Amino acid sequence: MLVVSLNKPDSAMVKLLGATGVRVDRIENSSILRSALNLKRVLKDYSADLVVANSFRCYLVAKIATAGSGKPVAYWIHTINQIYTSHVRKFLFPLLSKRDALLYVSKAVRENNRPRGYQGQDAVIYNSVEGPEMMQEWQPYNPDKRAELGIPDDAIVLGYTAHFVYYKDHPTLLNAFDTLSQRFPKLYLVLVGEGADRKVEVARAEKFAARDRILFLGRRRDARALLGIVDLYVHVASEEAFGLSVVEAMLAKRPVIAARAFALPELIQDGKTGLLFESGNVQELERQITRLIEDRAYAAQLAAAGEQDCRRRFPPGPFAEQVTVFLRKVGSTRLPPAKKW
Repeated sequence: MLVVSLNKPDSAMVKLLGATGVRVDRIENSSILRSALNLKRVLKDYSADLVVANSFRCYLVAKIATAGSGKPVAYWIHTINQIYTSHVRKFLFPLLSKRDALLYVSKAVRENNRPRGYQGQDAVIYNSVEGPEMMQEWQPYNPDKRAELGIPDDAIVLGYTAHFVYYKDHPTLLNAFDTLSQRFPKLYLVLVGEGADRKVEVARAEKFAARDRILFLGRRRDARALLGIVDLYVHVASEEAFGLSVVEAMLAKRPVIAARAFALPELIQDGKTGLLFESGNVQELERQITRLIEDRAYAAQLAAAGEQDCRRRFPPGPFAEQVTVFLRKVGSTRLPPAKKW
């Protein structure tokens, strides 16, 4: 396997892949055509049989680079809104992908991106998420970590990890917290993430009476470990292709409340492995949070069931096997090279 990146790859990822014998090459990203020409040379040098793209730009580059070669291209779609964001993409994608292999990370992604009249091979394969025990830095912090953040030992801590963009819907959570903080004087909110809307949400929080109990921690490499200080994980995103942070929280044995939006109901069995609420409904979110604060036994029951369910559904082994089987099947259907005139 060879990994080709349009942009400068993360050094830690290069090191990790290198340890498994996988080389990472970088090709220029100044234009799609130039990138395609560079990719074409790489594919020729390595006698590649199949190209897998994980963004629409990469997909276009791969299609141009493999034109006339018969090499199959698979597009691994892992976002809800990656393709149909412009008239050009809306026109090109159904035209180009009619017989290409498409791989989706959730049923919601397939429902929102499967082209009309599609005739190729496609599949839904959920991402794998390793348990926190796999790496030391993922293991949840002990509760005494709270002191470093200025959080009392007896606080009730809500947590949310997400980029600050409109579809992550931080306002719904902040507004719910504003109301609940008056009822629960020991309630705290920990927000992990960066983004264009962060300043707006910080300004919103500054108007709350309990503003000193809201922590904006920014981007953190220890985001998974921070789940150890959280009593309840709340994921309010109105648009989610998979929901990695949700699964990570469940694997950390945290009770989870999530919006009933896109792929999130695929991760949570409402009332059994977590709780759902109508996306954007502040009052319903308040009720669900209150329910778990006041019924700790039920919250613990959901956390235990959620962890077990995630370990059953998202382990690395079966995921790798499913992807391998799918790509081998795609690779065996090589198209005949275009005729030369």
